Amino acid sequence: MKAVLGIGTAIAIAVAGWFGWKHYESGKEHDVAAAAVQVSVTQAERQMKAQSEDGITFAEYFKRSDTVIDNLDKEIANLEGRTWKHRLAEKDAAIAFIDQCKAILRADQTETRLLMKEGSAREANDEAKKELNEADSSVAREWAYKRYKRTSDALIDVLGKLISNAEESKGKIERMLAADNAVKSTFGEGHGLSQGTAEHLKNLLKPAAPEKPAQS
Repeated sequence: MKAVLGIGTAIAIAVAGWFGWKHYESGKEHDVAAAAVQVSVTQAERQMKAQSEDGITFAEYFKRSDTVIDNLDKEIANLEGRTWKHRLAEKDAAIAFIDQCKAILRADQTETRLLMKEGSAREANDEAKKELNEADSSVAREWAYKRYKRTSDALIDVLGKLISNAEESKGKIERMLAADNAVKSTFGEGHGLSQGTAEHLKNLLKPAAPEKPAQS
């Protein structure tokens, strides 16, 4: 009888140990996924605000953006390189969130490049318009008009690309917010985008308020 009790006790201890180890491993996986989300969002949110930083140059902006995207790639690689046995859904939620952070940063890069081109195109168009207005002969006016037409077409082209990029960005913002909601449901409200960033992205989705007509 004592032998049977001893065996039963040993089995109970072994089972308890197995469940304890499983709980420990599951907790570790949870912590790894949650940490990857927070490390990524901290870097991504800082870069999302980079355009408004005083004194930052375009070169610095793009260098920092590329570095952040590389770091986000490393976070995804670390998550995918682990063996997951318990928290696969959390791993997937974390990777989806980080992927959307990358997409938003790339959209910001595209917008910044287009804004740079717009600035150059406007400057060239303004110069061409000035030359056209100052042309003092038919030959000079014909040459100046052709240049003005080229610069106007270039400006219209880049403005069209800015509009298209803004439309495409709406879908990326919607996917970012959906991934953020999934992260918050999975890891808790304290994870994912900060309230300020989430509200900023939501505001970008709202239709622009109509301009008030100028009063005469």
